[in-house]
Amino acid sequence: MSSETDPLEHVILHAFRYACWQERLDIAEFMLAALEKLDQEHTDYVSEDRPLMDAYRDLTSSL
Repeated sequence: MSSETDPLEHVILHAFRYACWQERLDIAEFMLAALEKLDQEHTDYVSEDRPLMDAYRDLTSSL
């Protein structure tokens, strides 16, 4: 797999953010799990510029 992010990850990140905005934390949790699964499949990621890291930053910035 290439080192570029999968477009699916960006769609899931958008759904994660929307679920958080709608205060649907149950759905956001599923979206985060999906991002974690996809991220695990990209063993060639070296950058912090990944959809999963963006989701984690969103979580920590809202605390």
